[in-house]
Amino acid sequence: MGPKLLFLIGIIVAHGALAAGWVSQETPLQRASIATCARAPATTPHFEPPRELFAMAVTPIAEPEVHQP
Repeated sequence: MGPKLLFLIGIIVAHGALAAGWVSQETPLQRASIATCARAPATTPHFEPPRELFAMAVTPIAEPEVHQP
């Protein structure tokens, strides 16, 4: 086999070995949060998140005339 083909096969095999090693790794454990002396922000009592604004066409509806006797 030519040296270029052997080089290409070596690269493919090396990448395959790295991928196999990364797939078999254990996932990192999530650490418990550490309490600090920083105060948590107080909740806002009347906070409303911003609503989405949509374009809309408003057509006025004429009220029927009421005749009183």
